[in-house]
Amino acid sequence: MGLIKRGQKWYVQLRHNGRLIRIATGTHNRKLAGEIEAKIKTELVEGKYFDKRLGNKITFEELSKKYMSEYAIAKPRDSKRRDQTCLKHLLPVFANKYLSQITPNMIHDYIIMRRGQSASPSSINKELALAKHMYYIAIKQLGWVAHNPFTQVPLEKLPQPRVRFLTTEEFNGLYEACDDWLKPITVFAVNTGARLGNILDLRWQDVDLNRSMITLEHTKNNERLGLFMTETVRNLLKELNKVRHINSPYVFHDKTGGKLSASTVQHSFHRACKKAGIQDFRFHDLRHTFASWLVQKGASLYEVQKLLGHKTIAMTMRYAHLAPDNLRSAINLLDNKESDHKSDHSEQIV
Repeated sequence: MGLIKRGQKWYVQLRHNGRLIRIATGTHNRKLAGEIEAKIKTELVEGKYFDKRLGNKITFEELSKKYMSEYAIAKPRDSKRRDQTCLKHLLPVFANKYLSQITPNMIHDYIIMRRGQSASPSSINKELALAKHMYYIAIKQLGWVAHNPFTQVPLEKLPQPRVRFLTTEEFNGLYEACDDWLKPITVFAVNTGARLGNILDLRWQDVDLNRSMITLEHTKNNERLGLFMTETVRNLLKELNKVRHINSPYVFHDKTGGKLSASTVQHSFHRACKKAGIQDFRFHDLRHTFASWLVQKGASLYEVQKLLGHKTIAMTMRYAHLAPDNLRSAINLLDNKESDHKSDHSEQIV
């Protein structure tokens, strides 16, 4: 720590609130740089150095409004709704705090409070992640504040991911219990692995029956995802296309051609599960069923990752235990002496 020289200029390097800070003195004169260093250290102690930053004037609530109106505006509807839900919990605690006032200790107290409200670790982590991202924008793009206190607090430890899926027989029973309008949505979901939001947003312009391809423009990862149609899905869409609503762009819609709400689908799906005697099963678990069936039929985890649109293999690893036979086949390759002999023979010929 202290003065360091870069090129012809001197810089002050020190730690403040656990952060390494390097400040340009703007001079090549060693003595003058030392005087500037002393002044900076004094102002840091007195809390004045960052006074000119807007972090001492801008509140967390003002940052949240700017974020939602300018940065979250392009997000998919479900993502914006999730941000709004997170802010409903964050704002009562941090709204009137200046950005430079919020400390890791305050954030720790917030986590303890949310635990006391029986918030799940996943919910708490989503809230912390949003606040962390907002601060990142305030630092990198807006220049409002110097550091991000949300990076200094560890996230909640998450339980093992839930994997609930149906057998073919259970799915057939569920299908029969569904309302007629819900049946095609359920078949589509279990044969594509698409999330409910993407299914309800799907428009005919995103469906290419000739190439047997479906394009999801806005996924959870904010990336476009192409889905290959199974023969079941292609036949389903061909039939729906014959009776599509003349004034509706949506593949799945209500009686008037309007967009179905997720709550309407979920409530109807819950009734169907109850009627079919299927417990502890949600609509999203059709996505798990899609992936689980693929793995059990021999698809690799890499293939399942790409079909589900997971950015990393970590999320897909939850299905690894369903493919012990695949691993057994792989290890048995070591016992295949015939392939070894062929390899040796080919090397001799060469």
